Amino acid sequence: MSLFIQRMFDGLAEGSIYALLALALVVIFRSTGQLNFAQGEIGTLCAFFASTFTLAGIPVWIAMGMAMVIGFLIAAFVERVVVRPIEHRNPGAVIVALIGVFLAVNQLTAMFWGVDARSLPSPFPTDADSFFRIGDAAIRWERIGIIGVLIVTVFLLFLLFNYTKIGLAMRAVANNQESSNLVGIRVGNILILGWGLAGAIGALAALLLAPSAGLTGSLMLGPFLFASVAAVLGGLDSPMGAVVGGILIGLLKAFLIGYVSWLSDMLFPVLLVVLLAVLLFRPAGLFGTEKVERV
Repeated sequence: MSLFIQRMFDGLAEGSIYALLALALVVIFRSTGQLNFAQGEIGTLCAFFASTFTLAGIPVWIAMGMAMVIGFLIAAFVERVVVRPIEHRNPGAVIVALIGVFLAVNQLTAMFWGVDARSLPSPFPTDADSFFRIGDAAIRWERIGIIGVLIVTVFLLFLLFNYTKIGLAMRAVANNQESSNLVGIRVGNILILGWGLAGAIGALAALLLAPSAGLTGSLMLGPFLFASVAAVLGGLDSPMGAVVGGILIGLLKAFLIGYVSWLSDMLFPVLLVVLLAVLLFRPAGLFGTEKVERV
């Protein structure tokens, strides 16, 4: 029983990181209909900035905040300079452009910080005594902290989208850009804000993962794939679906590794099979909205 509880918390913590990254993907998809393929690489770049800040003596929480601001600015820049000029002329070209951003950011990271792994301190206690017990199960406080960050982030986004003018404007733009423009909403500014917010959330996911996974240029490659599955599983237009999908992926991964060891090298194909099975019955995802076209 204790081993089950430990694996459950491990899955919840890892799933929280996938959920944050899936949230970032959903925020952008709802407003533009595009998946930001560079989301993970932007987060990795921000984690390297945070590592540099901490080495300069800046406290880790402040370094994380500064890195999230950088993620906001980079993502906003990508929307304004790369995506917006071409999205109405050739939407398919946006995919190629974002893949180009992915490659460019990856190369910039390697150019400035090299290919060797770097360290990033955890914002939570990690010493040998930093755990609490549930029965015989020892749960690290770092795991609890990551889960707590997800809960706080979801709560803040709920307040933003439901109780602020900016959040309501973002929801309106996600629903219908043309109508939003007609009622006086500055759609361009809202899109920049949405992309920036997604960039900050994606950076947060990388910052939470780097202390335990090791900070390298490939930090977010695997998590981005799992987060993409989580976003599609939950529904690409549903923030809550992204959270639920990320948690489910994290738990499934933890229990597969823990109880079905021979599947440990086939996790992604197994998750794709699960995703396909769900989409056969719910094409829009577990919480997605099916589009109705009227003729």
